[in-house]
Amino acid sequence: MITINFTFLLAGLCAFLWAIAPAYGEDLRRIHYGTTASISHLPIWVAKDAGFFAKKSLNVEPVQIRGGALITMGIMSGQLQFSGAGAESVVAARTEGGDVVLLACPADLEPIYLITRPELKSTADLKGKASAVTRLGSSTHFYLRAALRMVGLDSEKDLTILQLGAGPEMAVALDSGRISVAALNLRYALPFFKRNWPVLIDLSKTDLIYPSSCVTSSRAFVNSEPRVVEDFLGAYIAGIQLIKKDQSFAERSLVKWTREKDSYVVTKSVETFARIFKSAPYVPDKGIENVLRDLANRRPVAKEYIGRPEMFRDNRPLERALARP
Repeated sequence: MITINFTFLLAGLCAFLWAIAPAYGEDLRRIHYGTTASISHLPIWVAKDAGFFAKKSLNVEPVQIRGGALITMGIMSGQLQFSGAGAESVVAARTEGGDVVLLACPADLEPIYLITRPELKSTADLKGKASAVTRLGSSTHFYLRAALRMVGLDSEKDLTILQLGAGPEMAVALDSGRISVAALNLRYALPFFKRNWPVLIDLSKTDLIYPSSCVTSSRAFVNSEPRVVEDFLGAYIAGIQLIKKDQSFAERSLVKWTREKDSYVVTKSVETFARIFKSAPYVPDKGIENVLRDLANRRPVAKEYIGRPEMFRDNRPLERALARP
């Protein structure tokens, strides 16, 4: 069954990428970059709009794909040279022999808030209720498990977990009462803040480290195209720097790529992410260890992967990109 699902998902991804592929001059290397709706992908959008990729002879086309698991499949299949993925799906795929590697992570933790419906008076009231993730094994799934664990609940035993495809669907489900609690990123949490819905925990105020929306590739591509990888990362770093220096530019990119119409959401989002983005976006080893530990609690993980973060990330291309003038 898993093989059939993978085949259909991958076939759909290939067809989608082929359908959107525009014609460009031969001088630019075309690269499709898988993103989700997360604002953590802002460095890609800003670098694209500022022309940083084009200066490196790269035509990077951001493509929104629902869920890190599908993005990771695209990397392993060779349909995507780079993509933004959470460590959860990358680590899981790597432990099963997949050729996928983390190259850069813009932040050590995306702002995530565990929000519950206002009629529920305590965490105990959540037992037997439903929550949601984009896909099982995605970053949203990791965040939900971590947040629930911090308030004394077991996501596997205490709640029913639905797969709803994307952040907007999760927010609508919470608002309508289809689910009772959700771990939402900043974009989808802001409307609930305005209405004073209960926030059980703000993960950004904990010591949790989880690399999300990280630049991901395959080791095969990294080894065969080292210059392309370094050029890509150089433009990505320039995108982070521009976000920190010119938030107005970043806001325009955010509006363009997400079609966000709420000016409050746009301003608040850019302010928050400009603060947490790292100028040197190394993959945090502690974050990989957190993901491995969580994964090992749910299924067997070969001993060869434990305590060896270098099996999941490669910092050398980023080091070379940072060293360039």
